Amino acid sequence: MKKVISLLMALVLTAALLSACGKTEKETSNTSGSKEATKESTGSNEGTVEADGAASGETVTISFFDPNSGSRTWNDRIAAEVTKRTGVNVEIQNPTGDPAEKLALMLAGQEYPDIVMMSRSSDIVNKYIEAGALLPLDDLLKEKGQNVIKMYGDTLNKTKYQDGKNYYLSNWYGPDPDPVAGFIMRYDYMVEIAGKERADSTKPFTQDEMIDILKKFKEKYPSIAGSDSIGLTMNGEQANYFNTIKGMYGMKTYYDNNGTLSYDVRDPKYIEMLKFMNQLYTEGLLDKEWVVNNTQLFTQKLSAGNVMGALCAYWDVGDANTSLKATDGEDAIFVGYKVLGNGIGEKETTYGGRSSLGWDAIGITNNCKNVDAAMKLIDYLASQEGQDLLLWGIEGEDWTMKDGVHVPNDEVVTALKTDYTKAVEDTGILKWTWFVKNSNHEDGTPSRISMTKLDKAAEIAWKNLTDTYWDTAQYDNLAPTGNSVVALQYQKVQDIFKQSFPKIVNASSADEVDTLYNKLITDMEAAGLKDVEAEINKNYEARKELWGIKY
Repeated sequence: MKKVISLLMALVLTAALLSACGKTEKETSNTSGSKEATKESTGSNEGTVEADGAASGETVTISFFDPNSGSRTWNDRIAAEVTKRTGVNVEIQNPTGDPAEKLALMLAGQEYPDIVMMSRSSDIVNKYIEAGALLPLDDLLKEKGQNVIKMYGDTLNKTKYQDGKNYYLSNWYGPDPDPVAGFIMRYDYMVEIAGKERADSTKPFTQDEMIDILKKFKEKYPSIAGSDSIGLTMNGEQANYFNTIKGMYGMKTYYDNNGTLSYDVRDPKYIEMLKFMNQLYTEGLLDKEWVVNNTQLFTQKLSAGNVMGALCAYWDVGDANTSLKATDGEDAIFVGYKVLGNGIGEKETTYGGRSSLGWDAIGITNNCKNVDAAMKLIDYLASQEGQDLLLWGIEGEDWTMKDGVHVPNDEVVTALKTDYTKAVEDTGILKWTWFVKNSNHEDGTPSRISMTKLDKAAEIAWKNLTDTYWDTAQYDNLAPTGNSVVALQYQKVQDIFKQSFPKIVNASSADEVDTLYNKLITDMEAAGLKDVEAEINKNYEARKELWGIKY
């Protein structure tokens, strides 16, 4: 009986081993096939991320909060390709309102998704870190983030938290000399009022010249299509006009006096900037409703045809330009010009302030149930292959590699230039802009397919807004955070400024600007401005030592 039982057990064990061997062979074959397919699609295995889900045909779902997603879903061809290559499906969580409020509510209820993206300059990042909501990434990157380490380089050292750990990855990181803000003026009106030669010139306008142009526009066109004309408008919701008005006076994040930082309002040029803004308002050249303009209303006003210009980034008017070209012709577009504040040299402006450490912070939360899948997705998207997929599209369909150079599909580029928003939705290219690195390919082509052939607005911005770039990184996130006394003072100081700034711009006279400005400084100091500045300088000293900044 023992011999029979032993024989039966041996047979069962042999069958099990054969079955296991067959399964292993099949899985190995599938994995090999997946790798070869990826190599074939990219022409190289460099940057390829091995995805167990993709290899086995199964997918893992990771939830992702993207504050810029609007109502978009993960249902386009690029999204499908990402899932195919990584085995990770993405469930997009939209902001459904104010992204900052959404992030705060998610943190309060601890109901945040697997991955969150938030503004890197916002205190919400520190709040998530301090609450333990974001996982430290250092060990994960060493084990599963080789593409991240290769692409990000020294940026990882500069985005460490005060405890020396990385809790997020930057988005739109690296030096980026692309033009940003300026006086974004209707090109056809500029030709009509200033003359084509001047409108096409790269010579900056002086402050007085721009005021004169705006006055002539208002005199010639008191109304357009039954609506009062508007000289300049601004987006009060985003407050991105500060890049323009501070840029024309060469001001930066702080007033930096040989390495000691003060609030920008203490810069001697700040009162001049306020008086310029007030002059625009009192002389009827500034949109009277600028304070209440949200993004939608701002775009609607620009698209209506009765606005001469806006103070913003040159790309903020893309939808308006598409609408105007369709109704008023190819020259009815907003383009960027450099205006010099009084006493400011041509190369002293700071319109193009951008941080080499990126605009967004993307982190894995402690709610993530499958960190391996999250890292798999992140490491792939951060790789050069992943970036090309997101920002250029699918090789062989949207672009090809010819003689070692990325060559875009002309139809894709034309579609993006004709109606960017529609083309993004149709193609999926540039719909998901995550872990973006500001750099060109080794072949010299840009990181985004949309930049391969600039449209007229972009060409003029590149031509007119040169020498305006500066890296804001050394001043980023120096303000007090948390629930300390000085952090609460900082919030109070910020609130006082936000409430006072519109009142100063809308003052009845230059004399009232002086009065309100002095009151602003007094109120900010009473709220603890000097304590806040002391904390900022303490943080700055630590950063200077860490980064080796010298004066």
